[in-house]
Amino acid sequence: MDFKLKTDNLSPGLGRDFRDDLIDNFTNTQEEINKIINRLDSNDTSDFVSKEGLESMLQKLRDKIDDDNKELKERINRILLGTDVESIEIVVTQILKQRGVID
Repeated sequence: MDFKLKTDNLSPGLGRDFRDDLIDNFTNTQEEINKIINRLDSNDTSDFVSKEGLESMLQKLRDKIDDDNKELKERINRILLGTDVESIEIVVTQILKQRGVID
């Protein structure tokens, strides 16, 4: 099923360039609309994502964000308590470099 816009009966009183630009715009719009219609009418669903698929992907993303937030909060708590070995090593190394003990 194709969609046809009326593009050829525009008044020449608008000016030739303006009329030609309008016809080009209508033609491009018509082509894009027909591409969308043809895609929706086709049986090829390889590029489509179902609502359930999208919801599943979003839930996985939420779970990942929640896990990352939990890990970040735990790391912040370890830093605040002074029990995060990695942070302590970084701070000690930085202090030793500032004091000229190590390079």
